[in-house]
Amino acid sequence: MEWVKKKNLKQSFFIITCFFLCAGLLMAGLSFFLCTGLEHKLSGSGGIAISLEDNSSFSSVPLEGNPSSLERNAARILTVLQFVLPAFWVVLSLLLADIVFYNLKIRRSLALLQEGAERICRQDLDFAMEPVSGDELGLLCRSFEAMRSELKTSKLTLWRQMEEQKRLNAAFSHDLKNPVTVLKGSVLLLQKGLDPARPNPKLQQDSLDLILQYTGRIEDYINAMSHTREMEALDCCPVPVGSHELYSILKKSLPILAEDSGKQLDIRQSGESREMEIDRQFFYNTAENLFCNALRYADSQITVDISGRDGFLFLTVTDDGPGYPASVLQKGPAFFLRDDTSENGHLGVGLAVCRLLCEKHGGSLTLENLQPGAKATAVFKSRNS
Repeated sequence: MEWVKKKNLKQSFFIITCFFLCAGLLMAGLSFFLCTGLEHKLSGSGGIAISLEDNSSFSSVPLEGNPSSLERNAARILTVLQFVLPAFWVVLSLLLADIVFYNLKIRRSLALLQEGAERICRQDLDFAMEPVSGDELGLLCRSFEAMRSELKTSKLTLWRQMEEQKRLNAAFSHDLKNPVTVLKGSVLLLQKGLDPARPNPKLQQDSLDLILQYTGRIEDYINAMSHTREMEALDCCPVPVGSHELYSILKKSLPILAEDSGKQLDIRQSGESREMEIDRQFFYNTAENLFCNALRYADSQITVDISGRDGFLFLTVTDDGPGYPASVLQKGPAFFLRDDTSENGHLGVGLAVCRLLCEKHGGSLTLENLQPGAKATAVFKSRNS
């Protein structure tokens, strides 16, 4: 029957039906002729006489005359069976043909489709449907498998979009926190500079400049994030800037972030100032995230160093805290990475954002532990190198 399985549904149904119908017609013909012969034999017989011969043998002699009532009843039954049995064999052959056709061509494919539909209803798409035949139902199974694959792809895409939106929201809120803190500190400094008893025009001007700069940063960051659907799509927009200018901005903003922390802050510039093409937003976000991360876990001392050489801008942040947990050093910074074994490790969104921004700028982020403390080195490649 294997060759029948390779046929399509129409051909298979025709072959199986013809085969069983021929068998049914053959049985119907045999039944009809057998019943006809027996009926004629019983109708034309008056009985049989059996006698014992001299040589001790039996002999039978047909008796002429009317058949008995039993024979007449048997003849009537055979007359009915002449027409009932052929119809019975034909109907039986068609039923058998249907049963064989269903089990041979339909049952397994339907069971496969039903199982697949039930698993999809349970939101289980981690399976594959292998067609059991090459007929129309096999093609239907292939179409069902293509639909399942597309559903799985769509579901994975939606999940990735949700995860990416989660990353965006976390990065957005995380990176806005530092500029807002600088703005609050600048406002407090401005209030001190406006004190009528001790006016300080220079402090007033520095505070206003810092407020203006950081409000512009927030505006630019909001514009960039509002047009971005994923972190990797952030545009890197380098502009000419000197490393000393970047150092000067950090010299003013980082102490505001560290205000009331009771920790010593050393911000320095190594080497001479170099003109480079750097995305200011990327650099400031990275510097503030690394600094706030060190500020959270440092015991007493934080050092920030800026230097430029060989077409690269290096930003190094060191602290004397407990250091990075082993999971961060092994796997690298990742969004929402947590280490349950340590309560003082460097964790969260900030490091992952720093790594992403450095890589978008053609550089890298390196984390290492010192004895004691931790060290983070962010590298940005100048676009004019």
